[in-house]
Amino acid sequence: MPDGAAMLPSSNRGVSEFRQGPNVLVDWIAASVDLPAVLAEQAWPVSIKETLDTLDSSGANALDVALAVLAFFFGGCGFTLADEARPGRFYLWRVGVRDAQGNHVGLIEFGGTNTVRKDGVYTARIELTGNGCRIYEGAAGSGHAKRWLELRAKLESCAGRLTRIDVAADDLQGAFPIQWAISTWQNGGFDNRGQRPKSQHINDFGSGEGSTLYVGTVASEKRLRVYEKGKEQGDPESSWVRYEAEFKASNRKELPLDLLRDPRSYLLGAYPVLRFLNALATRIDVTNSAATATLKSARRHLRRQYGATLNFIVKHTRSDAELATVVRSLTKPKLPDWATTSSGNDWPEILSITTSEAMQK
Repeated sequence: MPDGAAMLPSSNRGVSEFRQGPNVLVDWIAASVDLPAVLAEQAWPVSIKETLDTLDSSGANALDVALAVLAFFFGGCGFTLADEARPGRFYLWRVGVRDAQGNHVGLIEFGGTNTVRKDGVYTARIELTGNGCRIYEGAAGSGHAKRWLELRAKLESCAGRLTRIDVAADDLQGAFPIQWAISTWQNGGFDNRGQRPKSQHINDFGSGEGSTLYVGTVASEKRLRVYEKGKEQGDPESSWVRYEAEFKASNRKELPLDLLRDPRSYLLGAYPVLRFLNALATRIDVTNSAATATLKSARRHLRRQYGATLNFIVKHTRSDAELATVVRSLTKPKLPDWATTSSGNDWPEILSITTSEAMQK
């Protein structure tokens, strides 16, 4: 049995047995798919063979093909495409996926004979970043569980194969800090069949930027990253620690689509020592913690860079209404990356936390 295969639970389960715990998040996904099958699902109006030939020769239809792939997998999520198709590294063409504010959240790639599988399937590649996954699972108010089940079904319908998936669990209170993970590695808690995986510790030496521990190497089929997420988000006093595992397909082992159905079991199967994960935060908790940490960072930046200017404005406006008018005149129509529906709904709580902490200093 290939190394790591024992961690995989049976995939012979019905959709009704979906058991993705709210505390284990899909935080990155990449997959290869049967491109002709996707185009057929989208009722492609011209010869698919002619379409693929054009992709390989000139790429003149690349944006149209990318739009069909986007609509099939991510329709209704508010995603848009970049304005042009650019040369890829393995595929001939890559088209960026953007969120409503124009930020990069993924890729669609296709084209070239190197992308044809051994069984003759002409593939395309889809990818969502962490922010892309967050937007996707919350789109249309359907909830993260339903969204990932829908994606699993679509991948299955077009011979989809996961090539990479990251799953994460968040310890918002810091009950299991990086030092715990380091000690656990030193004591053999991450050993696999008697073998201790390589590790790397990136220490911030108290700078407040956040430390990171890697268990496994870049070339490994699985790699655990333990890092101080709150500090990374800009809050040097945050206790928030993220446990994030990256699973990659290889010539020896495919990644089962059931990783989308039950990421918690796969994470715990790969790292049994992380059994405390069941008590960790939900996606909503994590989203609000990210917004709070980022707002604290923004507050510090504004005070450091523009505090004197803001003080002048406050002292020389004659009323709160006039002050509000000046502030509004300085805003842009777009929102920051961390602004979500959830953080908007919980804005009074987020503001009270950051304001209270600021006043205590």
